[in-house]
Parts: sequence; C-alpha cells; structure tokens
Amino acid sequence: MDAESLSLAMWAWRGRIGEPAVLDAASAQQCYGVCTTGIERVIAAALRPASLDDVRAIVEIAGDRAVPLYPISTGNNWGYGTANPARDGCVVVDLSGLGRIVEIDPDLGVVTVEPGVTQQKLSDYLDENNLPFLVPVTGAGPHCSLVGNALERGYGITPYADHFAAVTALEAVLADGRVYRSALSELGGKQADRAYKWGIGPYLDGLFAQSGFAIVTQMTIALAPRPQRIQAFLFAVDLDADLEAAVAAVQRALRRLGGVSGSINLMNARRVLAMTAPYPGDRLGADGILPASLVAELAAQNRVAAWTGFGALYGDKGVVKAARYAIRKILRPAVKRLRFVTPEAAAAIERWCDRLPGVRGGRLARRARTLSAALQLVAGRPSQVALPLAYWRAGVIPRPGDALDPAADGCGLIWYSPLVPMLPARVGRYVQMVNDTCARHGIEPLITLTSLSDRCFDSSVPLLFDRRDAAATRRAQACYMALLEAGKEEGFLPYRIGVQAMDWLVRRGLPCWDMAAALKSAIDPRGIISPGRYGP
Repeated sequence: MDAESLSLAMWAWRGRIGEPAVLDAASAQQCYGVCTTGIERVIAAALRPASLDDVRAIVEIAGDRAVPLYPISTGNNWGYGTANPARDGCVVVDLSGLGRIVEIDPDLGVVTVEPGVTQQKLSDYLDENNLPFLVPVTGAGPHCSLVGNALERGYGITPYADHFAAVTALEAVLADGRVYRSALSELGGKQADRAYKWGIGPYLDGLFAQSGFAIVTQMTIALAPRPQRIQAFLFAVDLDADLEAAVAAVQRALRRLGGVSGSINLMNARRVLAMTAPYPGDRLGADGILPASLVAELAAQNRVAAWTGFGALYGDKGVVKAARYAIRKILRPAVKRLRFVTPEAAAAIERWCDRLPGVRGGRLARRARTLSAALQLVAGRPSQVALPLAYWRAGVIPRPGDALDPAADGCGLIWYSPLVPMLPARVGRYVQMVNDTCARHGIEPLITLTSLSDRCFDSSVPLLFDRRDAAATRRAQACYMALLEAGKEEGFLPYRIGVQAMDWLVRRGLPCWDMAAALKSAIDPRGIISPGRYGP
C-alpha cells in the first residue's frame, strides 16, 4: 500500500462514515498500538463504523485502493495481540460501535448480537428482561466481545463450553462489499438458520473462525438455560506425582456425567498462588523464578495444593444430587479434600469475611473473594476474577473494584495455549516440558488444564513479565517461541496463537495451508482483510 492510496481512502472514508469515525496514524497508534505481548505494530489508521452499511462502505473503498484492513471486536484480545494486526501497515476497523443485541428468541434459546456486545452487556440484558440463560463467560473479563471470542474458538467453563460450537448462524461482509448469509437464511429461513447450526450444502460459516476471509458483523449464539441448581466442586492433588491418577479420574468423571458437568480445571500451585498471593519478587532464585522451596512455603501458608481441581454441576436438584454422588465415588480415590459449594454459599462466606474486623483484608478474605468470583463465572455471570493474574509480575497492583485493562495498565502477558490429549502419561510429560522451558527463560510456569471433552485438555499458560523491562520482554517472547517449538516436537500444538507467531504456524507447501491460500485468493483476491492472520 502506498501513501497516496491510503490518503485517497481516508478522504473517501471521511465522506462515507463521517470525520469523527476516521483516525489518523498517530491517533490510531495511541488507541490501538499498546499490547500485553510487548510487540509493536505500525498501524496506518483506524476506523470506527457504527452500522453494517458503514462496514460495507469501508470494505468497498479499501478494495478500490488495495488498503489492508484489520477488524477487531473490542480489542481486548489480551495475551494474543490485544488490538494489534498480524502485519504492519493495516487500518484497524474497530467494530465495538456495532453494539446491538439484535434479537433474542427465548423459546429457541438463541441470541443474535453484533461484535460490540460484551459479556456484561448481555448479562445486563438478560437480567433486565428476566431471561433464564447463562452468559458464555470467559476469564478475559466482562468487557470482552462475545463475537470475537467465538471467532477465536474460545471456551468457558459453563455447559456450552465450546463457544464457536454454540454459534448457529452469522453474517459477514466479504471483501467485495457483499453480505454473506447462509443458504437457509437466503432462502427466507432465518429462524431455521438460527435454530440449526449446519444449514444445507457446504458448511461455510466455519470459514470465518480464525481466518481473514471476511468481517463478521452479526452472530447468533445458542445460550445454555439457567438450571435449577448449580454446584461447584473443588479438590486437591497434594503431590505432583499423583497428577496422572487425578487426570484418569477426571476423564472417568467426564465420561460418566456427560452434559451434567461443565469443564473441569486443574491448576498447579504457582497458578493458584498467582491468583491469591502477592508476588514475592525479592525472593527469586538464580534462574529468575520462585524456588520450589518457596512455592511450597507459600502454598502451605495459603493452603494451596500441588494441583487444585475445579468444576461444576448443572441441572435439576435431583440430577445434581446424583451427579455429586458420582463425583465423590469417582474422584475420591485419586484426590484429597473434595468439597462442594454453591455460588450462593460462596457469596455468603465472602460477606461474612468482609464483616469481621480481624478477617477483612486478610488471607482468608482474599481467598473467599476469589472463590466467590470464580463461582460467579460458573454461574454464567461475568467476572474479573482471572484478570488480576496479568498483574502478578507487572509491578502494578490493581485496586479492588477498578475496571481492569492489562494492556493499558502496562502488564506483560503472552498466552501459550496448546491442546493436550487426556492421557495421563502425556499430561505428565507436558507439565515437565512447560516447567523446564519456562525455567530456562526466567518465566514462572503457571499451568492450567481445562477439559474441552473427555479426550482433550486445553492448557493455558500465561507468560507474565514486567513490560517496562526490555530484557524481561525479550525473555518472555523467546519463551513463547521455545514453548511452541518444544510443543511441536512433543505433539502439543496450540488451539489458538498470538498475532506475532502467525509465520511460525503457517507453512507454505502443505495442502491445508495451500487450500487456505486458494480460498483466501478466491474470496479476497486483493488481500485486504486481515492479511497474515491464520493464513499465508
């Protein structure tokens, strides 16, 4: 793209979508250039459309001038690129102004939303209209887009854990300005389209997840109904050596309980401590991370096990009661301190701790707040409970009640998110690989394993660092690439990836990527939408 093409496109955009909706390079860089990963992208400009017609105008003008666009939903893709494009020189298209909850069908249990609709906005809407559904929440926080997360194939811990699997229909603006809808919708079957994911003919909606094929402007999502009863369960694995037995038990529980149980999480001690205790940065070992002896000391002080398990049961009272019995029978031989708690009970414990002068502000109160907030998540209510994790090594301490923005607040965060087959020995090997690789780079190995099914975990490993420290930033970025390489050698491949690593992922000459390139060329011949994102 040359300067003249961009200048002419900017002039045309101002005429079509309005002067205030067009940001020059300096303003765009200031608004969208900051990233938790420490990468720096050159952003050519930014656009803030407010409607489908605005998006179509943007794309038509970009196509005429061969100006590359990079759409974002709310730009809160922390740890994977925030709002940054995969390539320099793109114009960011900020879709947060498309913020309508277009329609909800309580009988079918589906809602149609635009990219600017956040977890909190949907939660407020459901509460205001007394609609008994769970929000598809994530740990990224209340102000993140439902559409953006689903398109990245994100997941949560509620019954519909796979968020793209819950997408039944979508609308997208193609590179020539035309609007894509499925064949059922084009035949006049909008309601049938929203009720049935697969439509008829080739399944094309899937092309728009993890790709740069079009700009998605609307999405229909199936919502899990709010059950009569929600009950979380927690358990401990006291020794690292007992993890494999716990994994086998978790797999049996998932197979036995089917849709009654949501995802089950396993978190190592460092990960739990990052959520519950301040970082003792003055007691680091020679390798730049907390020594194992100190982790054991902190774990004992905070009553944290080598691994902590967390899951939830959903259903009628009788169903949950029976599932609780099954969980006890399956897990107790392999784990310790199995406990059940409802979100209401956890909230009551939090209130009790806050009212006692000798407890308020102490370790017990912090643990109660964390537990209560975590249970709000399993109850389908947006929460910031996981966001303070990003601040653990940042040299920044967020104040309780503040709206958190890890990128704006200077946090260093890169997510490593590989798929790990639910085979006990493979899980053990994976944990060893992460521990060894992180230690070599001075990064705390904070590991969570989240069940995507009874066959596979996704592991989320936050690489935390002080972004003000250039050397720490380089170590974290090097650690991420080393984890990708080590994981590739071992067969632990990522389910999603940061914008800085697209070139590592995409290998020309392989049939899968050649096919992706051919589709991209056919749909977007001038390569104007998200160049370099999940494709050559």
